[in-house]
Amino acid sequence: ALERADVGVAMGQRGTEVAKEAADVVLTDDRIATIIGAIRRGRTIFDNIITFVRFNLATNLGALLTILVARSLGLPTPFTPLQVLWVNLIMDGPPAMALGADPPRPDVMQRPPRDPQARILDRRRILTLLVLGGWMAAVTLIVFAVARDTSAERGLTMAFTTFVLFQVVNSVNVRTGWNSVFTRRTLTNPALWIALASVTALQVVVVQVGPVADVFGAEPLPLTGWLVAVACALSIVVLSEAARAVRRLRHADTDHQ
Repeated sequence: ALERADVGVAMGQRGTEVAKEAADVVLTDDRIATIIGAIRRGRTIFDNIITFVRFNLATNLGALLTILVARSLGLPTPFTPLQVLWVNLIMDGPPAMALGADPPRPDVMQRPPRDPQARILDRRRILTLLVLGGWMAAVTLIVFAVARDTSAERGLTMAFTTFVLFQVVNSVNVRTGWNSVFTRRTLTNPALWIALASVTALQVVVVQVGPVADVFGAEPLPLTGWLVAVACALSIVVLSEAARAVRRLRHADTDHQ
Protein backbone atom coordinates (compact mmCIF):
# COMPACT_ATOMS: atom_id res chain seq x y z
CA ALA A 1 0.00 0.00 0.00
CA LEU A 2 2.82 2.40 0.81
CA GLU A 3 4.53 1.70 -2.51
CA ARG A 4 1.35 2.09 -4.57
CA ALA A 5 0.13 5.24 -2.82
CA ASP A 6 0.75 8.60 -4.51
CA VAL A 7 2.64 9.57 -1.36
CA GLY A 8 3.37 6.80 1.11
CA VAL A 9 3.77 7.99 4.71
CA ALA A 10 5.31 5.96 7.53
CA MET A 11 5.77 6.67 11.23
CA GLY A 12 9.37 7.44 12.14
CA GLN A 13 9.21 6.40 15.80
CA ARG A 14 6.72 3.53 15.88
CA GLY A 15 6.87 2.41 12.27
CA THR A 16 8.74 -0.67 11.15
CA GLU A 17 11.95 -0.49 9.12
CA VAL A 18 10.17 -2.14 6.20
CA ALA A 19 7.48 0.56 6.24
CA LYS A 20 10.09 3.33 6.40
CA GLU A 21 11.96 1.94 3.41
CA ALA A 22 8.78 1.62 1.34
CA ALA A 23 7.43 5.08 2.25
CA ASP A 24 8.06 8.33 0.40
CA VAL A 25 7.77 10.38 3.60
CA VAL A 26 8.76 9.39 7.13
CA LEU A 27 7.23 11.35 10.03
CA THR A 28 9.97 11.74 12.62
CA ASP A 29 7.49 12.96 15.25
CA ASP A 30 4.64 10.52 14.36
CA ARG A 31 2.16 13.43 14.33
CA ILE A 32 -0.55 13.63 11.64
CA ALA A 33 -0.57 17.42 12.12
CA THR A 34 2.90 17.46 10.59
CA ILE A 35 1.44 16.16 7.31
CA ILE A 36 -1.19 18.90 7.32
CA GLY A 37 1.47 21.53 7.95
CA ALA A 38 3.64 20.14 5.15
CA ILE A 39 0.73 20.18 2.69
CA ARG A 40 -0.11 23.74 3.68
CA ARG A 41 3.50 24.81 3.20
CA GLY A 42 3.82 22.97 -0.10
CA ARG A 43 0.69 24.57 -1.54
CA THR A 44 1.88 27.99 -0.40
CA ILE A 45 5.25 27.50 -2.09
CA PHE A 46 3.54 26.47 -5.33
CA ASP A 47 1.24 29.51 -5.17
CA ASN A 48 4.22 31.78 -4.58
CA ILE A 49 6.13 30.31 -7.51
CA ILE A 50 3.16 31.05 -9.78
CA THR A 51 2.88 34.61 -8.43
CA PHE A 52 6.64 35.17 -8.84
CA VAL A 53 6.60 33.87 -12.42
CA ARG A 54 3.43 35.80 -13.30
CA PHE A 55 4.91 39.08 -12.04
CA ASN A 56 8.29 38.70 -13.73
CA LEU A 57 6.97 37.48 -17.06
CA ALA A 58 4.34 40.23 -17.20
CA THR A 59 7.08 42.81 -16.61
CA ASN A 60 9.45 41.37 -19.22
CA LEU A 61 6.67 40.88 -21.75
CA GLY A 62 5.43 44.44 -21.20
CA ALA A 63 8.90 45.92 -21.67
CA LEU A 64 9.57 43.81 -24.76
CA LEU A 65 6.25 44.71 -26.38
CA THR A 66 6.72 48.39 -25.58
CA ILE A 67 10.07 48.50 -27.36
CA LEU A 68 9.06 46.29 -30.31
CA VAL A 69 5.79 48.09 -31.02
CA ALA A 70 7.44 51.50 -30.69
CA ARG A 71 10.07 50.60 -33.26
CA SER A 72 7.45 49.04 -35.53
CA LEU A 73 5.48 52.30 -35.46
CA GLY A 74 8.55 54.34 -36.27
CA LEU A 75 8.82 55.82 -32.77
CA PRO A 76 12.10 56.11 -30.85
CA THR A 77 12.84 53.52 -28.21
CA PRO A 78 10.80 54.54 -25.11
CA PHE A 79 13.53 53.48 -22.66
CA THR A 80 17.27 54.02 -22.48
CA PRO A 81 19.45 50.94 -21.82
CA LEU A 82 20.10 52.16 -18.28
CA GLN A 83 16.37 52.54 -17.66
CA VAL A 84 15.72 48.97 -18.82
CA LEU A 85 18.47 47.75 -16.50
CA TRP A 86 16.94 49.79 -13.65
CA VAL A 87 13.52 48.22 -14.20
CA ASN A 88 14.86 44.66 -14.34
CA LEU A 89 17.32 44.80 -11.45
CA ILE A 90 16.09 47.44 -9.00
CA MET A 91 12.38 47.92 -9.58
CA ASP A 92 11.48 44.25 -10.10
CA GLY A 93 13.98 42.49 -7.82
CA PRO A 94 12.81 43.46 -4.30
CA PRO A 95 9.05 43.11 -5.01
CA ALA A 96 9.62 39.75 -6.72
CA MET A 97 11.60 38.43 -3.76
CA ALA A 98 8.88 39.60 -1.38
CA LEU A 99 6.24 37.85 -3.50
CA GLY A 100 8.25 34.64 -3.18
CA ALA A 101 7.73 34.78 0.59
CA ASP A 102 3.99 35.52 0.51
CA PRO A 103 1.97 34.12 3.45
CA PRO A 104 -0.56 31.32 2.82
CA ARG A 105 -3.86 32.25 1.25
CA PRO A 106 -6.97 31.86 3.43
CA ASP A 107 -8.38 29.08 1.23
CA VAL A 108 -5.12 27.19 0.84
CA MET A 109 -6.47 24.07 2.62
CA GLN A 110 -10.01 24.27 1.24
CA ARG A 111 -8.98 23.69 -2.36
CA PRO A 112 -8.97 20.18 -3.85
CA PRO A 113 -5.59 18.64 -4.68
CA ARG A 114 -4.10 19.92 -7.93
CA ASP A 115 -3.16 17.65 -10.80
CA PRO A 116 0.50 16.57 -10.31
CA GLN A 117 0.95 17.09 -14.07
CA ALA A 118 -0.47 20.62 -14.00
CA ARG A 119 1.80 23.22 -15.58
CA ILE A 120 2.85 26.42 -13.89
CA LEU A 121 1.98 28.28 -17.09
CA ASP A 122 -1.28 26.84 -18.40
CA ARG A 123 -3.35 28.36 -21.19
CA ARG A 124 -5.33 30.64 -18.87
CA ARG A 125 -2.22 32.03 -17.17
CA ILE A 126 -0.48 32.60 -20.50
CA LEU A 127 -3.51 34.51 -21.76
CA THR A 128 -3.52 36.59 -18.58
CA LEU A 129 0.17 37.40 -19.06
CA LEU A 130 -0.45 38.48 -22.65
CA VAL A 131 -3.29 40.76 -21.58
CA LEU A 132 -1.34 42.32 -18.70
CA GLY A 133 1.84 42.76 -20.71
CA GLY A 134 -0.05 44.10 -23.71
CA TRP A 135 -2.00 46.56 -21.58
CA MET A 136 1.14 47.91 -19.92
CA ALA A 137 2.84 48.28 -23.30
CA ALA A 138 -0.14 50.01 -24.91
CA VAL A 139 -0.66 52.53 -22.11
CA THR A 140 3.08 53.25 -21.81
CA LEU A 141 3.32 53.89 -25.56
CA ILE A 142 0.35 56.26 -25.50
CA VAL A 143 1.91 58.21 -22.63
CA PHE A 144 5.24 58.25 -24.47
CA ALA A 145 3.72 59.46 -27.74
CA VAL A 146 1.75 62.25 -26.07
CA ALA A 147 4.49 63.41 -23.69
CA ARG A 148 7.23 63.58 -26.33
CA ASP A 149 5.32 66.41 -28.01
CA THR A 150 6.64 68.51 -25.12
CA SER A 151 10.22 67.26 -25.40
CA ALA A 152 12.10 64.04 -26.08
CA GLU A 153 13.30 63.93 -22.45
CA ARG A 154 9.75 64.40 -21.16
CA GLY A 155 8.55 61.52 -23.32
CA LEU A 156 11.30 59.20 -22.05
CA THR A 157 10.69 60.21 -18.45
CA MET A 158 6.94 59.74 -18.61
CA ALA A 159 7.23 56.35 -20.30
CA PHE A 160 9.90 55.24 -17.84
CA THR A 161 7.97 56.41 -14.78
CA THR A 162 4.66 55.00 -16.00
CA PHE A 163 6.17 51.59 -16.66
CA VAL A 164 7.90 51.51 -13.27
CA LEU A 165 4.67 52.42 -11.47
CA PHE A 166 2.91 49.70 -13.47
CA GLN A 167 5.27 47.21 -11.82
CA VAL A 168 4.60 48.64 -8.37
CA VAL A 169 0.84 48.32 -8.81
CA ASN A 170 0.99 44.99 -10.63
CA SER A 171 3.03 43.37 -7.86
CA VAL A 172 0.00 43.85 -5.60
CA ASN A 173 -2.42 42.95 -8.37
CA VAL A 174 -0.92 39.57 -9.38
CA ARG A 175 -0.71 38.10 -5.88
CA THR A 176 -4.49 37.92 -5.48
CA GLY A 177 -5.06 35.66 -8.47
CA TRP A 178 -8.78 35.64 -9.30
CA ASN A 179 -9.70 37.21 -5.96
CA SER A 180 -10.28 40.93 -5.62
CA VAL A 181 -7.43 43.22 -4.65
CA PHE A 182 -9.75 45.04 -2.26
CA THR A 183 -9.51 42.56 0.60
CA ARG A 184 -7.59 42.38 3.87
CA ARG A 185 -5.14 39.91 2.37
CA THR A 186 -3.65 42.69 0.25
CA LEU A 187 -2.05 44.01 3.46
CA THR A 188 -0.75 40.67 4.77
CA ASN A 189 2.77 40.86 3.29
CA PRO A 190 4.70 43.64 5.09
CA ALA A 191 7.90 42.78 3.21
CA LEU A 192 6.18 43.54 -0.08
CA TRP A 193 4.95 46.94 1.08
CA ILE A 194 8.40 47.84 2.41
CA ALA A 195 9.90 46.83 -0.94
CA LEU A 196 7.32 48.86 -2.87
CA ALA A 197 7.85 51.93 -0.71
CA SER A 198 11.60 51.62 -1.19
CA VAL A 199 11.56 51.23 -4.97
CA THR A 200 9.01 54.03 -5.33
CA ALA A 201 11.23 56.35 -3.30
CA LEU A 202 14.19 55.39 -5.48
CA GLN A 203 12.17 56.16 -8.59
CA VAL A 204 11.33 59.60 -7.24
CA VAL A 205 15.03 60.23 -6.64
CA VAL A 206 15.97 59.04 -10.13
CA VAL A 207 13.44 61.36 -11.75
CA GLN A 208 13.40 64.41 -9.47
CA VAL A 209 17.05 64.79 -8.46
CA GLY A 210 18.71 66.62 -11.33
CA PRO A 211 22.19 65.00 -11.41
CA VAL A 212 20.71 61.50 -11.08
CA ALA A 213 18.03 62.23 -13.69
CA ASP A 214 20.75 63.33 -16.13
CA VAL A 215 22.46 59.96 -15.78
CA PHE A 216 19.20 58.15 -16.57
CA GLY A 217 18.27 60.44 -19.46
CA ALA A 218 15.26 61.76 -17.54
CA GLU A 219 14.03 65.15 -16.40
CA PRO A 220 12.13 66.20 -13.27
CA LEU A 221 8.37 65.85 -13.69
CA PRO A 222 5.73 68.29 -12.47
CA LEU A 223 3.01 67.05 -10.13
CA THR A 224 0.61 66.62 -13.05
CA GLY A 225 3.09 64.28 -14.73
CA TRP A 226 3.25 62.09 -11.64
CA LEU A 227 -0.52 62.07 -11.30
CA VAL A 228 -0.90 60.94 -14.92
CA ALA A 229 1.66 58.17 -14.41
CA VAL A 230 -0.07 56.98 -11.21
CA ALA A 231 -3.49 57.01 -12.88
CA CYS A 232 -2.17 54.99 -15.82
CA ALA A 233 -0.56 52.46 -13.49
CA LEU A 234 -3.78 52.04 -11.51
CA SER A 235 -5.64 51.25 -14.72
CA ILE A 236 -4.25 47.72 -14.60
CA VAL A 237 -6.19 47.14 -11.37
CA VAL A 238 -9.38 48.36 -13.07
CA LEU A 239 -8.74 45.97 -15.97
CA SER A 240 -8.04 43.03 -13.67
CA GLU A 241 -11.00 43.71 -11.40
CA ALA A 242 -13.29 43.82 -14.43
CA ALA A 243 -11.96 40.43 -15.57
CA ARG A 244 -12.45 39.01 -12.08
CA ALA A 245 -16.02 40.31 -11.94
CA VAL A 246 -16.83 38.67 -15.27
CA ARG A 247 -15.34 35.38 -14.06
CA ARG A 248 -17.38 35.48 -10.85
CA LEU A 249 -20.56 36.11 -12.84
CA ARG A 250 -19.82 33.16 -15.13
CA HIS A 251 -19.22 30.88 -12.17
CA ALA A 252 -22.43 32.11 -10.52
CA ASP A 253 -24.41 31.35 -13.72
CA THR A 254 -22.83 27.87 -13.87
CA ASP A 255 -23.73 27.18 -10.25
CA HIS A 256 -27.37 28.13 -10.86
CA GLN A 257 -27.73 25.87 -13.87
